[in-house]
Amino acid sequence: MNKIYLSLLSLCLCFSLTAQDVQYLDLKSVIQTAKKESPSYYRAQNQAENLYWNYKQYKADYLPQLSLSGTVPNYSNSINRVSQNDGTFQFLSSEQLFLNSRLNIDQNVPLTGGTFSLSSTLSRQQIINPSQSTSFFSTPFNINYSQPMILYNSQKWERKIQPILYKESQRSYVEDIERISAETTDLYFNALTSKIDVQIAELNVNNNDTLFKISKGRYNLGKIAQNDLLQIELNLLNAQNSLSNSQLNYEINTQALKRYLGIDVKKEIDLSIPKEVEFFEVSLAQAMEQAKQNRQSVLEFRRRRLEADQAVAQARGQSGYQLNMNANFGSSQQGANLDEAYGSTPNQQNLVTVGVSIPLVDWGRAKSRVRRAKANRDLIEVNVKQDEINFEQEIYLQVTRFNMQKNQLWIAAKADTVAQKRYSVAKQRYLTGKITITDLNLGQSEKDNARKSYLNSLRTYWISYYTLRRLTLYDFKNQKPITYSFDF
Repeated sequence: MNKIYLSLLSLCLCFSLTAQDVQYLDLKSVIQTAKKESPSYYRAQNQAENLYWNYKQYKADYLPQLSLSGTVPNYSNSINRVSQNDGTFQFLSSEQLFLNSRLNIDQNVPLTGGTFSLSSTLSRQQIINPSQSTSFFSTPFNINYSQPMILYNSQKWERKIQPILYKESQRSYVEDIERISAETTDLYFNALTSKIDVQIAELNVNNNDTLFKISKGRYNLGKIAQNDLLQIELNLLNAQNSLSNSQLNYEINTQALKRYLGIDVKKEIDLSIPKEVEFFEVSLAQAMEQAKQNRQSVLEFRRRRLEADQAVAQARGQSGYQLNMNANFGSSQQGANLDEAYGSTPNQQNLVTVGVSIPLVDWGRAKSRVRRAKANRDLIEVNVKQDEINFEQEIYLQVTRFNMQKNQLWIAAKADTVAQKRYSVAKQRYLTGKITITDLNLGQSEKDNARKSYLNSLRTYWISYYTLRRLTLYDFKNQKPITYSFDF
């Protein structure tokens, strides 16, 4: 008695451990996991981080840039040929040490596109051979303004385009995260459909095996023809072959899902059919309004138009008429020591340079450049307008498709229930000899197809639901925009 008790206890413990090794998954939990562990999530994170730091670099370019440079040291020991008063040359040894440092502040000026600089330099020269002396040269302050091109201001266009690019990256990140939901749903239903296919195939094998055994008895009694018995046996063989293929597909699809979620491929999983399906009508006007407020594409359309205008402005600025300006104001002083280099009255130095370039004959090159930029802008405008039409058309079709899912899913569920009952009735009628094997095969085929059709309707509903969320970046169930924050 004790041995039997211990055996039962060991068996229960074994089943308990086996059950613990199975990870039960549903669609919502799988999507939440994918949004934290899938390769698509890490790709979205990396892309958003890249664009974030690109924007931070752009912002930093318009802040004062402080830099320190210098040469420490510049040592020279050489023999030089020196011309003498009588026309001859003499080779003299020369040894000297030169030190130089420069402190510089640069500031871009977006209004004009120029650069304003403030600098201070200090140099020390020490002659060691043939004589010994030390001197200092200082520039306590030097103010410089450089204007490379007056007819085209690249900084002005950057300040228009870069903020839009950054907002695009934020919205694109949200769209990428929402896209994960649809990708995960597709992988989930691939595995789930494979699981149901295995169950259907196992049931068909069992049913056909039972029918084959009963049919052999009826054949021996002379109640059915040999052709019907062979047909039943063929059905059993086909069911066994279908079971093998279904098991292989199930293994392939579950492996793909587990790898996508970061689950150990050796881990057993069990998938459930989504039952909580909530239907609600989506207003086309609301969907279109939310899409235009939230989507990255709307900002992209605006940016592409600005970039086309920028290309035209740049072509005009580089048409050959050049006006460059450089202004410099500062002071300098030299002395044998630091006190003299900074203490005495400095020498003021000013420099203003204005460069002008006017093409006399360019054979229409500048005009062609501007015309080409305008033609490209017109082409971009046509493409953007077509993309805007496609944008609205995509929203319209998706809203229409989603609003039709309620009726289609209800029909598929009802058809599945009816087909299961019909096959059960057909099986009993065949056993009583009231229908032929052909009618039974038809019932089995309809039963299997109805179950698969129901699963496909579920797949279509959930993919349509998450696609609508991605296309509008709006949660219609809770009536609020979809947002995801990222911190780098």
